[in-house]
Amino acid sequence: MRRVLVGTFGCKLNQYDSLVISEGFASNGYGLTSDMLMADVCIVNTCSVTARSDCEARQLVRRILRTNPRALILVTGCYAQRAPDEVARIGGVGLVAGNAEKPSLPLLAESLCAGAGTRIEVSSPDSVQNLIGCVPTFQRRSRALVKIQDGCDGFCSYCVVPSVRGRSRSERPELIRKQVELLRALGFREIVLTGARVGSYGKDLANGHSLEGLLRILVKVADGVRFRLSSLEPGEIDSSLIQYVAQEERVCRHFHVPMQSGAPEILQAMQRPYSPGEFAEKIRMIHSRFPNACFGSDVIVGFPGESDTAFERTYAMIDELPLSYLHVFPFSRRPGTQASYMKQEPSRFVKRARARALRELGMRKKSVFVESQVGAFAEAVLEEEVEPSLFKGTTGNYLKVLVRAEGKKVRDAIPVRIAAIKKNTLVAESC
Repeated sequence: MRRVLVGTFGCKLNQYDSLVISEGFASNGYGLTSDMLMADVCIVNTCSVTARSDCEARQLVRRILRTNPRALILVTGCYAQRAPDEVARIGGVGLVAGNAEKPSLPLLAESLCAGAGTRIEVSSPDSVQNLIGCVPTFQRRSRALVKIQDGCDGFCSYCVVPSVRGRSRSERPELIRKQVELLRALGFREIVLTGARVGSYGKDLANGHSLEGLLRILVKVADGVRFRLSSLEPGEIDSSLIQYVAQEERVCRHFHVPMQSGAPEILQAMQRPYSPGEFAEKIRMIHSRFPNACFGSDVIVGFPGESDTAFERTYAMIDELPLSYLHVFPFSRRPGTQASYMKQEPSRFVKRARARALRELGMRKKSVFVESQVGAFAEAVLEEEVEPSLFKGTTGNYLKVLVRAEGKKVRDAIPVRIAAIKKNTLVAESC
């Protein structure tokens, strides 16, 4: 049996795409492997959010080539979509395929001829009609992903997503419902709804569809399943959505809301459609409704024009807000974006220092949040059995816990009490 290895960089959206790719190869008679030496075909599903993402993809291609020169290497994803000729020059790559070509990778792999050079198949990302593609059963996962939307209409000045993922496109609710029903039948008790811009779901569909409306449908058809939202833009969180979440316990109390900067002039240069005050007000409003919720955010440091004062405003705002964790990114110029032409970019040294300061702040805020949850009750989905009847799990508000649960199995959802923190690990007791 031929074997395929799929390596993935980037976001949950890419993780979902890789699962669809794996399922497609499996349905065409391939076995799945994580061993480079055993692989006949190696897929590199790339990200291109930063220059580092591009570099890591090139490094993986070269490592595959050194480890297993007989393997057929296929590079896809956002880096392949953005710069196919650049990817083709890496050496050893048999196929460069865009995001729209991902569902066709098994057929494209069969059509490649040994020694024929690098083939490029990259079309418009907007050409994808069925976002779900084949239904991935995620048999190696404990929490499932469902892609409800792809693309973005935001056009932030630093971001390549609209050019590599296309305009915002929503999957039809009936197709999402069918996949959720299948995943529930397979025993999943948590489903993460993911996309490039989840909060924009339904705006391109007729009949007034929305994220709240989709949640109402899915909650009704998937009894016993909880739903987690991967990320929400500040302006896409309205009072109606929050009111529904407050009434529906099966929507996780976990909100990841990108902030990017706490300085008004930087947000304006980024073309982010909110002010620091509006962002802070939104977080405080949600926190007042869900005081035990987990709040995450993304921050970019070193954006062109970010002065010491602008950075200090960002630091102070994060320090003040009830955020639980941070994803910190030093600014990276992306070819073709408006920000790539901007001047007054802080030095690499300054960007590293600012990123380090925010990451340390993020770690302190995470510790405060975790400590505040000791004694609280929650529901945990069991993800990994580390020894008989001892599981790692994740609560609805995104706490990673260790819990002993006799007679349970991976994917089960159980009520727990957060008992203590031991050696930087949250220990829970089943209730």
